[in-house]
This record gives sequence, structure tokens and C-alpha cells, in this order.
Amino acid sequence: MLYALGAGRFVVGRSDDCDYPARVRNKPLVVASRVAKLAPQDSLKIHEAVLKLRREGAHQFTVNLPVLKRLKPDLVITQNLCAVCAAAHPEVSTALKQISPIPKTVSLQAKRLDEVFTEIRRLGEAVGRQKAALRLIHLLQERIARIRESVAKTLRQPRVWCCEWLEPLMAAGHWIPEMVELSGGSDGLNSPGAESVWLNWERIRSYDPEVIILMPCSYSLPQTLREAWRLIRRPGFKRLSAVRQKRVFAVETSLYHRSGPRLVEGLELFAHLFHPEFFPAGKLRRRFRPLIR
Repeated sequence: MLYALGAGRFVVGRSDDCDYPARVRNKPLVVASRVAKLAPQDSLKIHEAVLKLRREGAHQFTVNLPVLKRLKPDLVITQNLCAVCAAAHPEVSTALKQISPIPKTVSLQAKRLDEVFTEIRRLGEAVGRQKAALRLIHLLQERIARIRESVAKTLRQPRVWCCEWLEPLMAAGHWIPEMVELSGGSDGLNSPGAESVWLNWERIRSYDPEVIILMPCSYSLPQTLREAWRLIRRPGFKRLSAVRQKRVFAVETSLYHRSGPRLVEGLELFAHLFHPEFFPAGKLRRRFRPLIR
């Protein structure tokens, strides 16, 4: 969001998941995940590591206090939406109480797309880029309008499952079910704005999705492809409509799990995957891979 607002020069520190655009990786690392050190890139082991930390009442992220004190930020942007994905507000506020003066904090907690736009506007105000925020929101909304116009030509909405985790299985929540609907699909496993939900395999088989989107949260596209075997080996997988129609796709998850301007690129990718006849892939071809050929 900050870089899209033209405020990248103000950024002095980052978390280990703050990696876009690429030049932000040169900024000092302030927040790091403990789970990444406890578990390899395997969805079941990551899940077990998170549960272990929760049982112990331990934070899942560490804040490098010496670096934070050295940077002396005026503004800290955190989030209070998901404690698994990033350091939540309580962890950050505890660290901030130990530095002086205590910086202003903006905590992001959008669950719907319109709320994401509201937070872009809030950040614009916080960094003196109000006009840039309004311009950015206008451009993003224009792209959404073009998606609506393209998919309005279709006569039906395919049943979609956005698989947010591979072991155990999950259906994506927050703004993602809304994105499915805006892109001409139907998400019968979750509702716009709702939390992500755990699923059992029988529920998936009963739902019989016509399109499956693999998007394990925080995974890269190669990581998703390496672990897709967890889904493929399940009983009855080959009989699902999405598999028989060869409509199972792994996608670049950063277009979906991080609130900000790139969610609209994720919308455009959905529109292509659901209705390729009305929305060509173009540059989006690099953002997904078919699982079934």
C-alpha cells in the first residue's frame, strides 16, 4: 500500500513477509516469524507448530527491539486481522511501549474489499498522500468495473473452492469469497467477510467444485506445486468436476492473502480462470499453473 501511494521512501523497516515491491527487501528486518524456524515448508508441520506455540501461550512472531529503537519510527503499521499471518497489534504494542517516544500506530483489519480501500485512504492520510490515495482507489475501482463488465456476459457461475490450506483443509475467507463473486464465480463454502474455515474432505466431495484454486496462505507458486500431492492423493479426487474438466489451478498467493492494490490483479486472474472466453490471461499467465493437463 505504501509503495503504491508513493510513500516507499518513508519506509524504514519491515517484517519478513513484507517483500513487495522487491526493493523493500533492502530495508532492515524488524519482525520475524518463529514458525518459519520451527517448521519446514510443509502445511501439516506448520499447522502443528502454530498449535504448539498457542498451547504454550507464546507469540508466533519476534520483534527485534534493538533494531526498532535504532530506527525510531514515527508511524508503525500493523494488523489485527490474523495472528498467524503477521505480528498482531498486541505483540507490536508491547514492543512499542519500550521505545520513546512511542510512535503512532495504524492497525489494519479490513475483511472486505471496500474496507481495504478505506484503509488505503487512512494510510494516505497518515503519510500525507491523501490525493495519491484517492487516485489509486479510483484506478482500482475502474479495473474492478471492467471485470464486472467482462464477466457479466457469462450465463453461469462455476462452483469454486479456494483452498487456503492443504493439511488440514481450509476454505479461504475475508475478501476472497467476495472476489470469487465479483469475478463471476460462486463460493458455496464460505461467505464474504467471514473467517477462513476448516473443512473435511467429505464436505468437498459433496460440494463437488467445478474450479479449485490452490492458494495456501504465504506459499509461493513453486511451494504450492510441490505440496499439491496432499490434495491429489485424497480418495475420489479424480472424480471431482474440477478435475475432470481440468480446472484445478495453483496461483500466486500474494495476490490474495495480502490486503492492498494487488488484490485487483487477483480479481483479474480469477476472472480469467473462471471465464477465459471473456477475460484473456495476458500478463497473468505467470501467476498460475494448471495442476491437471
